Amino acid sequence: MPTNKVTAKDIREDIARARAYAGRNDYMRTLSCLANAVRGLVSSQIFGAEKFEIYAHMEEALRDLNKMKMIKRLFPDGLRFTRGKEKSFYQTLTRLHGKLGEAMEKARLTKMRQRLAVLDDNMIKASQLIKEGNRLDARKLYRKISEYFQDIEGIDSDIGNRLAMSGMFPEAVEYLTKALAVSPADTRAHNALILCYEGMREHAKAMDAIKEAMRRLGPSEGLYLRLAKLHLLKREWGEVHTNAQAALDRNPLNSEAQKLVRQAQTKVFAGRSVPSASGTPPATPASKPHKLEF
Repeated sequence: MPTNKVTAKDIREDIARARAYAGRNDYMRTLSCLANAVRGLVSSQIFGAEKFEIYAHMEEALRDLNKMKMIKRLFPDGLRFTRGKEKSFYQTLTRLHGKLGEAMEKARLTKMRQRLAVLDDNMIKASQLIKEGNRLDARKLYRKISEYFQDIEGIDSDIGNRLAMSGMFPEAVEYLTKALAVSPADTRAHNALILCYEGMREHAKAMDAIKEAMRRLGPSEGLYLRLAKLHLLKREWGEVHTNAQAALDRNPLNSEAQKLVRQAQTKVFAGRSVPSASGTPPATPASKPHKLEF
């Protein structure tokens, strides 16, 4: 038991909090505050009228506790507090708090597992609907899943990725955008969103999505390469070269980046000496000396 000095005011406040939590049907906090109050009675030096007043408040709080359904179920005759046996009552409250906490956690985990099983079943069903060509019902089911399981982290990102992998790019964009609004550093959502815009031939939006991914996640070999390929579609050779070279700088063995760099060099440096892989132009052969005759 702690020996910190506890005042009558501290104990009355704990009892008041316990009664407030009982009014909200919060078993755990009610028990915790009552236990604190009883512990205060054991460790403090309070006498006379103050102690009498605290006992009166304690009895009122105990009546509130005994009215709670869970307590009625466990203690049909109610919990009893006997003056002079505060230490024993404190131990009873703390044991009850611990047992109830374990039971509630077990019930919470069971409920969560059941919800996740329902989620998995519906995700499988939605995927099956797409395979069967029933995209309309699949979209409706995914929307219900998103709404009902909104409390599960990453649900919209998961749905968006599944839609993107199924080629339903416009539908996927909605979920991926929502996912990134909640989790801006979601790597899977960024990559899927880029894939969607690429698949929809929305090249400008795909470039913006890549740049946003770079801003949130940092530049990478893969993002630079994808940006280079998009600029290639628009024949923007300078940008193709810049981004492909950036990818190559991160991985000198990237054959796609090597090919794009060589392809862009022929356009960017047309009519000029083409830089080598090291970036320095190759040496030009020495011109033959002219023979001058007088």
